[in-house]
Amino acid sequence: MLSSPCDVPAIACIHCASAKTRCDKRVPCSRCAEKDLQCEARFARRRRTQRAPIRSPSKQSDSTLSPNSGNGLVSMVTQDPHAESSTIQPNTPLPPHRPDLPRGKTYPLPNLITNGHPFDSPNSSGRELDEIMGLDQDLLEGEYQDLMMWNQYSLFPNPDELQATPGMPSAMCLNGSSMGSESLSLVPSLSPSHTRTASMASHMEFDQQFDMVDVAVANIQEVMTPELEIVLAAEAAWPLARCNAPIFSGSCPRTAVMHLEALEEHSKHATWTRLAQNITAAEGTFSDQISVIPLNANTRDRILAITQSFLHRALETHSGRMKGWEKTTSAEGGFNFLVLPPSNILEYFLRSSLHNLGLYYMMIQGGTLDPNHLMPNSQRSTLLLLLMIAHGAIAEARVLTAGLVEACRISLFHVIEKDVELSADPTILRCALLFIILGAWSGDAWHMNIAMGQRAMYLAMLKHAGMLEFSPTMSMLSESPSTELRWRAWQQQESKSRLVYNWVMVDQELSLFHDTAPILSITEVGAPMPGSDFLWYAKDPIEWLAAIQTQNQSSTGTATTTNWMSPTSLPNPPAQPSLHNIFEDLLNETRRYGQLSPLELRLLLHPIQSLLFHLRQVSSCFSDLFSSRRGSRTLTKTSTLLRLEEIQSLLQKWYELSTLNTNKQTPCLITQTNLVLYHLISLNAITSLPEIERLARREAFDGSSRDLQPRYKRCIHQPEEAIFHAGQIIRLLSSIPKNEQPYWWSTAFYRATMILWVESLFRLDQNTQAGFEQSARGETFPINVVDESDALVAQWLGNGEGVPVLRLGEREYKLLPEELLSFAVRVVTEGGQRLRISEGIARKLQLLGTNWGMKVA
Repeated sequence: MLSSPCDVPAIACIHCASAKTRCDKRVPCSRCAEKDLQCEARFARRRRTQRAPIRSPSKQSDSTLSPNSGNGLVSMVTQDPHAESSTIQPNTPLPPHRPDLPRGKTYPLPNLITNGHPFDSPNSSGRELDEIMGLDQDLLEGEYQDLMMWNQYSLFPNPDELQATPGMPSAMCLNGSSMGSESLSLVPSLSPSHTRTASMASHMEFDQQFDMVDVAVANIQEVMTPELEIVLAAEAAWPLARCNAPIFSGSCPRTAVMHLEALEEHSKHATWTRLAQNITAAEGTFSDQISVIPLNANTRDRILAITQSFLHRALETHSGRMKGWEKTTSAEGGFNFLVLPPSNILEYFLRSSLHNLGLYYMMIQGGTLDPNHLMPNSQRSTLLLLLMIAHGAIAEARVLTAGLVEACRISLFHVIEKDVELSADPTILRCALLFIILGAWSGDAWHMNIAMGQRAMYLAMLKHAGMLEFSPTMSMLSESPSTELRWRAWQQQESKSRLVYNWVMVDQELSLFHDTAPILSITEVGAPMPGSDFLWYAKDPIEWLAAIQTQNQSSTGTATTTNWMSPTSLPNPPAQPSLHNIFEDLLNETRRYGQLSPLELRLLLHPIQSLLFHLRQVSSCFSDLFSSRRGSRTLTKTSTLLRLEEIQSLLQKWYELSTLNTNKQTPCLITQTNLVLYHLISLNAITSLPEIERLARREAFDGSSRDLQPRYKRCIHQPEEAIFHAGQIIRLLSSIPKNEQPYWWSTAFYRATMILWVESLFRLDQNTQAGFEQSARGETFPINVVDESDALVAQWLGNGEGVPVLRLGEREYKLLPEELLSFAVRVVTEGGQRLRISEGIARKLQLLGTNWGMKVA
């Protein structure tokens, strides 16, 4: 047994290994001495004397689950720590063990040793991980050069080869076509040159990043791409969708440098040429209202130069502990200068960004973007442009998106730190908004957690800049004789209003899907609401005045003639109320401001959700809040129930206002999205997703039927209502075209699925205890097809009559745990854009089924 590092054969030092050059293995080595670098020796890890056999993923585990007599407990799986496992890939499903659920009263506990994840224990050392995962001890010595050559393999692996690869878990093949040549996603490779030092961690942490590779596969590049390895390993650290065992920052793989390294590695002309061929067919998908002025040569050169500096700053930030890092940026060190895509691709991404953001957020005035006009603002404008490019490339070029987001995140923080006055600059606040949206829905744990952590900081900047306060819009300029001045002043004020309420919408969305309190309060939001889109998209002052005239006539119902040549008779845009004013009207049941627009209705959900969240915090302290026994109700419990009914009444008022604007023939996209958010908030009033996820993770749950019933009562309070709202969420999301879905669509689908899953789990358990299948009362109806006006829905909500099912194409899925998860995985995989977060949601749902011994097709 080797007792000291001296007994272990030396290998190439850190700097030589990063530079991929030969090393004489001395301390210091000749190359480090020549370059005046601090040489740090590395040693090969010892090889096992006997290699454990490799198990095929298709075979069942030899371990068995034995029920504990008397209490229905299921014992944990006992594994040989020296045995080779087929589950060493992150999020790989455990070998399924399917008990006969309809006949038994117990549920199989998952493998709590690794739970399909090598990072469950933050205190586990690298040696313990090797023991659990059965890794070859000198993998890095024997195959180190192979690891260095990962970046030479194809960017677009054949999906058929991936699915046929031995050891590939089925969860990774949910969407094989998404990694094929027909997909536009760029899958980067990992070069350890920066990753080794930029993680600012120990050598063992570096080894752990590569210990996730399945050494059972002879050809290591055939397992999966290195980016997918680390991103998958970090999925358990997401701040949302935590239905499986989570990991935390202390043991989460660090993906930030990997994204920068991948962008650096793959920014080549050949890569962009391939991408240009793939996006040619998508050029005509945008409306005529969206346009981007072509980039001129000077603008492109300035963007490239500033982007290069952003990338250098980001790499230097992550490489803070590497002495002499600047010397490794030479050709010998393997550094490649950044090459941006051709101008036509950048313009395509900018148009895509305008299209996607314009559907739900109000960003660019007039629907036209002129990058050449923005560039005199140098770094701030370049940050805005790069983040818009990252938005537009989120589905087509993941390498570009992830790398730009990380580089811009660091530069954005650096710009604010360098000049604190820029914290009130609208351009900087727009950059921050784009980063928060991108990071929160990126599907990368690092960016998701950073975005959630920094949104409070940026909202504080918005507040301290005075943008939330009331300010007169046009009253000060109503006497101005210049139409041009009036128009420019209105544009400036309108731009600030739209920026403020974009932040309000983002605050509401993130708090809803992360089950946290909204940061902004209703008393703080006094800024006027955005005006009409007809005014916002006006190209010149004359068109703007014509839009004002038309709007005034439609509001009064009378036609007036205005002499626009007289300054005193120039029409003014109507005064806009604030969100506080509209919410006050809702509470007082007054209608001072007439019919509400879809945007105003969407913003009204923010204060309602805030009220509900704080009330749910109190109600979570009562295990039997909805108990019918009045004698057991305290004064606090009674008042909590009363306030909960008040909020549900507010939601009903909101829904009635929304139906006034709904056009059944041509539904508005914003209205459809509003209704999805409404049903999600309504579910929060009668369910608790955090409790559902704790049950899914089996926290404080022994697996018995006796323990399931009290846990279920903490999860769902009104089953029929919960099933109805969940079905409507699925129906509305399915009706939105793929290229117009919000980034959070798969997360909304996940919440509806989890509620239906717990309800079906409880119903199955009740039927099992009764010893027979529940007799069907009433007709079968698809909850994701019918709406509230259907008679079968009314019967279901009234007396529980009917058999709810889910319909997908010609197939119907019963509300059974396995079928629900199979339905959800299929819809999330095939029913929307191929985003990283959507693919992660599908993997999480499939792993949930595996942990519960369910076969998810």
